[in-house]
Amino acid sequence: MAEKVNNRQVAAILYEVADLLEIKEVKFKPVAYRRAAHGIETLAEDINKVAERDGLEDLPGVGAHIATKLREILNTGKLAYLEQLKQEVGLGVRELAEIGGIGPKKAMVLHQKLGIDNREQLEAAAREGKIRGLFGFGEKSEANILQGIAARKGMAGRFLLGAMLPVAIKIQASLSALPVVRQVSLGGSIRRRKKTIGDIDILAASPAPDTVMEAFCSLPEVSRVLSRGPTKSSVILESGIQVDLRVVEEGQYWTALQYFTGSRDHNIALRRRALARGWSLSEYGVKEEKSKMNRAGSTEEDLYKMLGLPYIEPELRENRGEI
Repeated sequence: MAEKVNNRQVAAILYEVADLLEIKEVKFKPVAYRRAAHGIETLAEDINKVAERDGLEDLPGVGAHIATKLREILNTGKLAYLEQLKQEVGLGVRELAEIGGIGPKKAMVLHQKLGIDNREQLEAAAREGKIRGLFGFGEKSEANILQGIAARKGMAGRFLLGAMLPVAIKIQASLSALPVVRQVSLGGSIRRRKKTIGDIDILAASPAPDTVMEAFCSLPEVSRVLSRGPTKSSVILESGIQVDLRVVEEGQYWTALQYFTGSRDHNIALRRRALARGWSLSEYGVKEEKSKMNRAGSTEEDLYKMLGLPYIEPELRENRGEI
């Protein structure tokens, strides 16, 4: 079953569709998708509830066509149309568009006019003054591009969320299809939807962890197995990113998911809140300090409610005023 998506995640998918349509120089549609994305991003109500009462087409900027796309996103957590656009545009142009000083339209111009497909080619062209002669560019554009590239280099060893999220979702789906897996979710910085991630964290609940680990380490995307244990395994994918899988008992799943989602500072603040109530909080559950009895909860929402908090979306878990 696909993990429930929230308003921001849905809006992010629509914004990405708009960017790719803009790269392809499609008229009108980018504006429509951005208008719908903005409406959903600023919507006070949970879009899942809007869909349940069949009210998607009543949202600002959402007609029958985009409503169909929204239902697909809400049901599956992804959008086939977006994946199609990614294939058509190509990874190189998409990565260029992520660099400061460029954007979707300029990325396509650079690709079409100069054949630039990657950061190295872009940097060389900017240093050699080949970009300033293109329509819409100049010396200042070249300087801004070089600054953007320098900023990217400062993120060495990290991966763009947009490039790695589909990879992570595919692995999640493969594990979810195993009969012995009861629950599976993404965790860590990828679940918090950080712009760049260092690795992919996945958490599963299963009564047969050995079976899950065998399947995980044998996935076709895996290039190398770093370690394999009874509850945790780490692999390197063909793309170069590391994936860590943890398997827990079903009764520990929701507290483990909260713990492995992070962030570290958010978790520290939650533990302090639990201690103030005479409880201990860890990935293994919530226990009363005196009696050592577990306080049961069947969802993340239950965990936050026990601590006197509303549910906090993963994207906000940075200990920046959300608690």
